[in-house]
This record gives sequence, C-alpha cells and structure tokens, in this order.
Amino acid sequence: TTLLAVIALDDALCIIAYAIGSSVAEALITSLKNISLYKMLIFPTINIVGSILLGIAFGFGLIYISRFAKTRQKLLAMVLGTILLCVGTAKALGIFSILANMAMGFVIANKMRHHENMFKVINDIEDVVFVMFFTLAGAHFDLGVIKAAGMLGLLIVIGRCSGKLIGVRIGASISHAPSVVKKYLGFGLLPKAGVTVGLAILAKQHPAFSSIGNIMVSGILTSVMINELIAPPLMKYAVFKAGETFKGK
Repeated sequence: TTLLAVIALDDALCIIAYAIGSSVAEALITSLKNISLYKMLIFPTINIVGSILLGIAFGFGLIYISRFAKTRQKLLAMVLGTILLCVGTAKALGIFSILANMAMGFVIANKMRHHENMFKVINDIEDVVFVMFFTLAGAHFDLGVIKAAGMLGLLIVIGRCSGKLIGVRIGASISHAPSVVKKYLGFGLLPKAGVTVGLAILAKQHPAFSSIGNIMVSGILTSVMINELIAPPLMKYAVFKAGETFKGK
C-alpha cells in the first residue's frame, strides 16, 4: 500500500518538476535576456493547476455518465472517449494532458463507489496500449548518438537510483516510518518507464529543445533499458523481504 501511494505521488511530482524545469530550460536556451519570473514559475504553476482542475472535472463527468453503461463494452467506450477528450482539451488549452488524466484517475478512485469495475475494463486492453506506447517510444531512439546517449543514460541511472535510495532513508527517518519501509521502499521505487518516456517525448516535440531533443530522448530511453534490467529483480527482492507476498506471509 505504501509503495503504490508513493509511486503515484512520485509520478505526480515528476510531472510538476518537469513543468517547472522545462520552463526554466526553455528560458535559458532561447535567450538569457528574456528570462522572467512569470515565464519560469508563474506560467508553469498556472498550467499545473489548470491541468489538475481539468482532470477533476473530467473525473466527475466520467463518474456521472458511467451510470448509463449497461455493459463492459459501453463502459470501456465511455472511459476511452473521456480520456481522449481530456487529452484533446488539455492540448487545446496548452496544459499537461498526463497530469490531467492522473487527476481524473485520482477522482475516480476516491469518489466512485465501484471504481474497480472501471479499472477492470481498462485491464482488458492495457497490454495492447503498453505495446503501442513502447513501440512508438522506441521509434524515437537515434542510433547516431548512441555513444553519448549511453554515457548519459548510465549517469541518469546512477543518479536516479542513488537519489531514490538515499531519499527514502531520509524521508523514512524524518517521518519515523517503520524500519521495513526505510530498508526496502527505495528498491521498490527503482523501476521506471511510462511517465519518464512520455515526458521525454513531449520535451523533444517542444521547439525550444530541437537542438538537444535526439540525444535527450535517446539518453533517457537508454537509462530506461538499463534500469529495467536491474530494477525488477531488486524490487522483487524488496517485496519478499518486506513480507508483502503470500510467500513472505
């Protein structure tokens, strides 16, 4: 339970950090003379708040219309339609569609009485969605920058893993969390892919990052590949040692 909650919060904070970081990077890349507090902090804050409010609105809207779904197929159509409409609206408004959909899912999980039914219909197609997502992500990998991307990816993995493990220990100590959380939660946070890859592709499409887009995405994809080789076994180890499996119990 702690792991799932922390991962969800981690993804949300990742998007917020991206919003602020990308605005600062854009200001630094385009022109140092045009840097302003509004562009670096206030504008991304407005985008973040707008994304969350949009997601909340669509979440309550989906909860309402789902009452009229009599079959799993109709419910699935409503869910997919609402997600696409939310993404389209976010893009039209120039705000973050990923954060908006995350807020929508949060509303559904906490305000819908039988929300598990809605997530079950999504489980029926999630494998296809994952395959499509990572196939499209792999198409952005540039072999021409593989040497630089490999070094960048390795540094990302080292920095990220160190930050997760050290951060969990510091956070657990401050909050006086159980020792099992302090020892093993960090390993559970090591796997990464979805949000990281999505934000990397989003950044590449930004005109301000055209000069560094290829090496940035390739470096992040390289880090994901390295990370997915070492992180799952460590996460499995942490889950077993924490006694969060039937075998552990």
